[in-house]
Amino acid sequence: MSRPVIILIDNDSTTRILHKERIESSCPNEIEVLTAGSAEEALGTLYALRDQRRPIEMVVVNQGLTGIPGSRLLEIINAQFPAIGKILLSDRPALEEAIYAFNNSAIDRYVPLPWNDEDIKFTITSMLRQREMKRLNERLLADLQVRNQELTKAFRNLEEMGRELERSYMQTVQSLAVALEAKDRYTSGHSQRVARFATLIARSMGLAREDIDIVSQVALLHDIGKIGMMDAILNKPGKLTEEEREVVKSHPVVGAQILSPVKIFERHVLGIRHHHEMFDGSGYPDHLKGEEIPLAARIVSLADAFDAMTSTRPYRIGLPLGFAMQEMQKMRGRQFCPKAVDAFVRVLQATGVQDGAAAPAAAGESAAPVAKNDAEQAA
Repeated sequence: MSRPVIILIDNDSTTRILHKERIESSCPNEIEVLTAGSAEEALGTLYALRDQRRPIEMVVVNQGLTGIPGSRLLEIINAQFPAIGKILLSDRPALEEAIYAFNNSAIDRYVPLPWNDEDIKFTITSMLRQREMKRLNERLLADLQVRNQELTKAFRNLEEMGRELERSYMQTVQSLAVALEAKDRYTSGHSQRVARFATLIARSMGLAREDIDIVSQVALLHDIGKIGMMDAILNKPGKLTEEEREVVKSHPVVGAQILSPVKIFERHVLGIRHHHEMFDGSGYPDHLKGEEIPLAARIVSLADAFDAMTSTRPYRIGLPLGFAMQEMQKMRGRQFCPKAVDAFVRVLQATGVQDGAAAPAAAGESAAPVAKNDAEQAA
């Protein structure tokens, strides 16, 4: 590697030799001290060193140069070699001269002559130390910037990986929802139908697009907690035992636990946990009442019950739409959210369903809570 250089520029040969020796004694051995007797010679040396790609630590210039003053030479050097350290020596020191040199030549030191041994040693060593610290800081800053870019890129990659994992998890959960329905051929398509009904209700209630999407997704995944439930319980044709009934009633909590670890589902969890709450507080798992129940859960509860009433099952034919609508209105404020019922009624009436549609003979006996699925009905 080329040796770093310090250049001393002075017309007076005696002073030049003396200062060269003292500067050399103050420098590490790897630094070479060169001299020039004029501004023109100094500039030629500087350009040659630049062409050789040799590092130049600093220039030491006497103000009293013949022709071009030292401060003017340093202006030229500063324009061409701004990173070089610059010391101006003056045998006639003046405040105006110093201010001009600092402002126009960006000098690092202004030294009145004579320049004694101790002052030369202190000035040169302190400047070399300062320049080394500056280079170290620049290297550290450059390294920090590179590492910051690397960390930013890595963070973006991690974010994308996180989003991909969430998308993958959501696709997996949706697949599980389909797999759940495949366990019972009689409820095939139930979650998709509930999602469609819930979307209609949410739209009729005037919810924002993002909230409608959340309601639709909650509806699609509302029964996901049944995925681990034994087929013998899920598809039991007869009445459930008390123990089996409690297993069925645990599925909202289990579903919420399945989804809660994933950030993308943070707005879905409560809707799934509470979709079996009733507006009068008699539901489960937490006996929430009225608007304590998350809106998504209130909407899905209604859509779920409506699908249960209108779908044909092995033990009964689906109820007429008009009668199902009457049942919803009958349970308005008890089982179902009044606002959700009113919104759904508007949708059904817009499609031509009439309140007075005929009901099966046994349907008008009482206003008991509407069963939302076969296992719960058996319970």
